[in-house]
Amino acid sequence: MRGRIIRLTVALAAGFAILLVQLTNLGFVAAEGLRSHELNTRAAAAAFGNARGAIHSADGEVLALPIGHPDAGQRLLRAYPHGPLYAHVVGYLGPAAGASGVERSYDSEMSGTATGIAVQELADLFADSGRVGDVILTLNHGVQLTARAALGDRDGTVVAIDPATGAVIAMWSRPSFDPDALVSPKPGAIQAGTQLPVARAYQRHYALTADQSLGAAGVELLEGARRKPDSTGIDLPGEPDGAEPDDTDSGSGDDPPVRMTPLQLAVAAASIANDGIRMRPHIVRRVDSRSTEDGQSAPDASVEIAPRDAGQLFETAIAAGLLGRMAAEARQASIGLEPADGIEVAAAIATGLLGDPSDTSRRTGSWAVLLAPADAPTVAVAVLIEPDVTHDIGNGRGGGTLATMIAATAAETALALRAVPDSDRP
Repeated sequence: MRGRIIRLTVALAAGFAILLVQLTNLGFVAAEGLRSHELNTRAAAAAFGNARGAIHSADGEVLALPIGHPDAGQRLLRAYPHGPLYAHVVGYLGPAAGASGVERSYDSEMSGTATGIAVQELADLFADSGRVGDVILTLNHGVQLTARAALGDRDGTVVAIDPATGAVIAMWSRPSFDPDALVSPKPGAIQAGTQLPVARAYQRHYALTADQSLGAAGVELLEGARRKPDSTGIDLPGEPDGAEPDDTDSGSGDDPPVRMTPLQLAVAAASIANDGIRMRPHIVRRVDSRSTEDGQSAPDASVEIAPRDAGQLFETAIAAGLLGRMAAEARQASIGLEPADGIEVAAAIATGLLGDPSDTSRRTGSWAVLLAPADAPTVAVAVLIEPDVTHDIGNGRGGGTLATMIAATAAETALALRAVPDSDRP
């Protein structure tokens, strides 16, 4: 009898020990990951009804703001004035849908619970108000509109980056979705749990290929990107881990395809314009802290997001040589930009193809990157067009032609609008 009691005691003690370890893991070690998980809607539900900062583009366009919805009494709901245009970047916030995009990755800043804002709130201890943070993005509204218009009704993505800082100037993915329809309490809204289109720009890997027939620059660019296929570390949730080179044969050259996201492609191209150094891409420029006393009071403190070096991708001399070859390919293809005053700006390009992910046909898509101005690039644009169900956009005379023209249009707008002002460059 005594032996059974001892065994039972040991078993109970072991069970309590395992329970204690698991509770400690859930409460401390894995707590942050569970709170930020995309399937966890408790944080989003708790945020509803509380004051929350707005989201603005770099040129002052309001992208997300709280409003008092008549169907929800006095509770504050989020509104997204531009609908699908920024859905994959700004994201959404709803009590049933949860949170995504900037709404999720910068939740503590907008809700006022981030350490910096909470410390500032201590100074207002005796004031009858709280504090929130308004998030200012690096995206330029004019360039974002141009990217969407240039891609048109084709599935794919356009990404524009400042090579010197990693600031994302535009990021459009098609197909998109309407975040207002996802968080709206009205009948007919998108139901929670509905499968939404992924952000083609940074959440999907593609098998990219290039060969000499499409220009040597594309081969060299992919070869450089192949060496470091890790994720970019962008400040948005849901970016997959880096992808290793694909072992399948694409039929477009001797080298196997390189699996990467369009954002990884844009970062690799931008590093060529930055002496071979990769900059970590970021979507938020700064956070402005303000009091909620007047509802729309002016910010009284700001935190700038500093550019971060992500390491050397190309040797400096190799990057310079590759930039020269990309500029030569642009001249051969008669690619030039006229951003303003009729002054032509030289560009540098690299192009290639991608296979149909379904592998049910020989149809291909295309990709292209463009740097401008060619002598000292201040903008890098990557375009990817998925295989079309009706015709082959990849052709033997240069599959990146259409993608290159889309990239040129986006770059031209970025230069014309001075989307990368000199004051923002290091």
